Amino acid sequence: MGKDISYGYGGSILRIDLSNRSGSRERITDELKKRFLGGLGINDWLLWQHFLNTDINCDPRSEDNVLIAGLGPFGGTALGLGSKMKFTFKSPLTNMFGDSAAGGTLGPNMRWAGYDNLVVTGKAEKPVYILIDDKKVEIRDATHLWGKGTEETQEHIFAEIGDPSVGIACIGPAGENLVGYACITVTHERAAGRTGGGCVMGSKNLKAIVARGTRGIPVYDPKAFLQIAAEMRKFINEPARRGFKKAGTIGVARLYKEIGDLTYRNGLLDSMPSDKLDMLMPDWVIKNLKLYDYSCSPGCSVGCCNIISVKGDESPHAGRLAGTYCVAPELYALGKFGVGCDVGDFPAITYMNNLCNRYGLDGLEVSSIIPWLMELWERGVITEKETEEWCGEPVRLEWGNVDAMETVIRSMGEQDNELGRILKDGILPAAERIMMITDKPTLPYATYGKGGMAYLKEVRPFPSWAAMLAVSSRGADHLKGLNMVEKGQRKDIAMAWFGKPEAAKAYDPEMKGMTHARAENNVAAINALGICVFLPSFEPLKISFDLFASAYHALTGIELTGDELYGIGERCSNLEKAFNSRLGLTREDDKLCERYMKEPVTSGPGKGMKCEDYFDHLLDQYYDYKGWDKKTSLQTRKKLEELGLSEVADVLEKDKALV
Repeated sequence: MGKDISYGYGGSILRIDLSNRSGSRERITDELKKRFLGGLGINDWLLWQHFLNTDINCDPRSEDNVLIAGLGPFGGTALGLGSKMKFTFKSPLTNMFGDSAAGGTLGPNMRWAGYDNLVVTGKAEKPVYILIDDKKVEIRDATHLWGKGTEETQEHIFAEIGDPSVGIACIGPAGENLVGYACITVTHERAAGRTGGGCVMGSKNLKAIVARGTRGIPVYDPKAFLQIAAEMRKFINEPARRGFKKAGTIGVARLYKEIGDLTYRNGLLDSMPSDKLDMLMPDWVIKNLKLYDYSCSPGCSVGCCNIISVKGDESPHAGRLAGTYCVAPELYALGKFGVGCDVGDFPAITYMNNLCNRYGLDGLEVSSIIPWLMELWERGVITEKETEEWCGEPVRLEWGNVDAMETVIRSMGEQDNELGRILKDGILPAAERIMMITDKPTLPYATYGKGGMAYLKEVRPFPSWAAMLAVSSRGADHLKGLNMVEKGQRKDIAMAWFGKPEAAKAYDPEMKGMTHARAENNVAAINALGICVFLPSFEPLKISFDLFASAYHALTGIELTGDELYGIGERCSNLEKAFNSRLGLTREDDKLCERYMKEPVTSGPGKGMKCEDYFDHLLDQYYDYKGWDKKTSLQTRKKLEELGLSEVADVLEKDKALV
């Protein structure tokens, strides 16, 4: 068999300029594949290139911003770890680097049509959607879809095209109304939730992206690739993985309860009463609601999503969902809409999650803001006087008030009242606005990290996760460096990565900055490959980069070592850092909220811990491992040249953002 490195890829980048309704195609070069693989990697490079010719300080809601969508080489194949598409842009929520990933069928269909990456620039005069139908590309009118929710939008498009199997990414009213944390919904309930991609689409009058591909992906060595896929399925089906397959991310809820990781009532307390918490646990969901497992994207052998059916009598609030058949929410919704808001009712949480999906709102941002509002109510900062002025009727933002939660979500999505407008740009602007109105403190009770992104999770006893929320290139988030070294006390991973077991010691900051730095590079490489981060992040020794290198060679014919794949992740991580450095971000911007920094944990295994006690040392560890300057956090020419990014160093030097 002759070597042909066009194997394993759709092969092209599709560029569409909405302002002049034009498009072009370009081949993905061999060099680009070897430097950045695909998905996150090529997206990052395309974003960097775009802002070399466009003012990087532009308003993210302006037509100067860019929306890039890309799926890496393993996405849309039979490898077994799913298909996770990356959307990349300058974030309207944080005003810095922004990206988010989603499953669904858009990415695979794009690759099957011949396109690994899509670059959308400009702004349409009126609402449109892009249709990619194998080699045929159209820009279609979407004025009749404007104002519709995401599910209704997709049903209309399915009917128009006459094919319910097409892949769709769309926005709801939140994106149209330019809410800073509007998400991109991909194939019903899957969403690229973080950092405001839906807002970017709305600013471009882009209602949806639709793709249908029938060409498939050519494989260099099908026999070898299918053998690796079979080994992957065998590993996935081992008893140790059955819990994750059966319950998905909510399956770790009991572990998180035991280690003190579920924040009750906006982090004021650490333990939700058992009678409430029991109705959120996976065993209750499986017994009372679950129908079957579900895979969120093609090529997944895990199927960690749960399809549930609600009759209406399972809980006090189940009547809101009577007759509903849907995908169950993930752990974040359980932890925030549930534990964070003091709602011990899984159907109620599902209802809130579905409402966010319908409006196209980032459920994680929303479910972190609402508990904060409830604490402001408890402290008397917000009263019925304010809520009546803002909403036209009094809204009691008491703990566990599901009606009030629904009002907040509708206000966010519809943007038809003052409450929605106060919350439109995220938690920090909202805190400033409410403080101006009430003349009372609001910021000390807000939970957030880098970039001002809201995030409600217990991080004080888990220093590697505290680092993740403080330094992530896209702002406070748990998926840029996902790992279980500390929370799972995985000494085997600590020894493999560092030759020392201390990194796996729980409730101890030693080596945790290094742990996050290593995990961050890992996750970047996984996202560049186009697969789900969960199992490879949880089991990096068994689903290793050496295994990925073998699969990549069988798929593409390109020989890369496991170390080279990891190096691509580090290269991508540095490129995202360089983007933010051009915007002026330094060590001063790597920070956490007052609650995380100054208030100690009140109970549980991490009782007494607070981030300020170890934070500076944590950042020093992180920057040292990254090879960046500890005083400023800026990169060095030496490090960038080691990663083959000398041209990036040149730009940073010109912008005075290099040490």
